[in-house]
Amino acid sequence: MLLNFKIFSPGEIIAQQQTPLFILHGLLGSKDNWRSQAKRLSTRQPVFTLDLRNHGDSPHVKGMSYRAMANDVLKVATQEGINHFNLLGHSMGGKVAMHLALAHGNCVNRLIVVDIAPKAYPLWHLKTLQGLMSVPLDRLKSRKAIDDYLKPWIEDSTERTFLLKNLQRVTKPTTNTVYQWRCNLTEISKGYLNIAGFNHPDSTFTKESLFIKGENSPYIQQKDEALIRSLFPNLSPNKKVVVMKNAGHLPHFDDPDTFYQIVSSFLQQQN
Repeated sequence: MLLNFKIFSPGEIIAQQQTPLFILHGLLGSKDNWRSQAKRLSTRQPVFTLDLRNHGDSPHVKGMSYRAMANDVLKVATQEGINHFNLLGHSMGGKVAMHLALAHGNCVNRLIVVDIAPKAYPLWHLKTLQGLMSVPLDRLKSRKAIDDYLKPWIEDSTERTFLLKNLQRVTKPTTNTVYQWRCNLTEISKGYLNIAGFNHPDSTFTKESLFIKGENSPYIQQKDEALIRSLFPNLSPNKKVVVMKNAGHLPHFDDPDTFYQIVSSFLQQQN
């Protein structure tokens, strides 16, 4: 099994020779969520955006363990002949990135984790998954109808718009449905306990790491910083998590310019 991915290549030869950056999206997201940031970051190095298993256009398979998802990423690197790379992950993708860095630190040059800590979380997405699974796609024939159906389950309109990006039109003329879910909702729901949890290797990642938190997001608490430093002791800058003002769980959307500046500056510091 090989993940679906897209490569953003720099125009200049010297940039093409720099360490590539792999970007991993969050739960119920896809590589397309990172298109704008990937384009900007690809002026200085090759950038790979990946669809994690059961998401986007990647294969639908059993299992949602972080060990399996990290190995999926390594398979892409192996196929592309890449021995080491920089790694950026957001939310669930941040946990994949952390697991990969802790288990295979020789492959990761620099680590960037966006708004997630290396710990288990409450089942915050359970109602969302239940709502998505309950959508009667055989009866609802438009995106608006599906959006209206989901309002009692997911009150935030921005979140619903984000989730509805998982809809794709059915091309088979024999089916009664107009839309189907592109992601594997069944397997993601089955694996949600694994996704909310985090069993990490008994090791540390000693290379430079950057953790970014949205000021208004509950995902990284001040008390989590000691845990982060214990597993990622070479935390930059000044052994602290970077807090983006007026941003939530999606800081790369809430303030894309500041996010780009933080990540770009961190990557430029490498030898």
